[in-house]
Amino acid sequence: MKVVSGEAARWVHLSRVVLHGSGPGIEDGPRKVESARAYRDRLVLKLSGVNDASGAAALRGSDVLAAAEDVPRLPKDVYWVERLVGARVMDAVLGDIGRVADVIEAGGGDLLLVKDDQGVETLIPMVKQFVTGIDEASGTIRLALPEGLRGLNAEGGRETA
Repeated sequence: MKVVSGEAARWVHLSRVVLHGSGPGIEDGPRKVESARAYRDRLVLKLSGVNDASGAAALRGSDVLAAAEDVPRLPKDVYWVERLVGARVMDAVLGDIGRVADVIEAGGGDLLLVKDDQGVETLIPMVKQFVTGIDEASGTIRLALPEGLRGLNAEGGRETA
């Protein structure tokens, strides 16, 4: 299976997974992992009760999920996207500028797509010069934005607030 949340090697410790969206006659739910290994961007799992190619084929297209307590800890300054979406974004000068609507993968690094209460979007590069702190527990991202960045891609290119 292709890993969509981080490097495959981070997930080889799993002892259980939850299947969702399985094929006809296959029950969704928890499964014991008998073995796991990373291969490039993929995680190869041997699930209990799946003993041949036809059993594995029946699971094709299923989502394979990990329980929250099994999600690996990440290195410093690396974050799970789903934990950033919805976070309140606060700038040192402008104050509250909105919430993270999405994290966009770009060639040079990730971008936070922040929307304010009026729907004005701001793309903020996730670089140390702009992102001064991320507090997952409180759901807050602190910024020090350069003048003119906020609302740059808004209609007319004007800065808001």
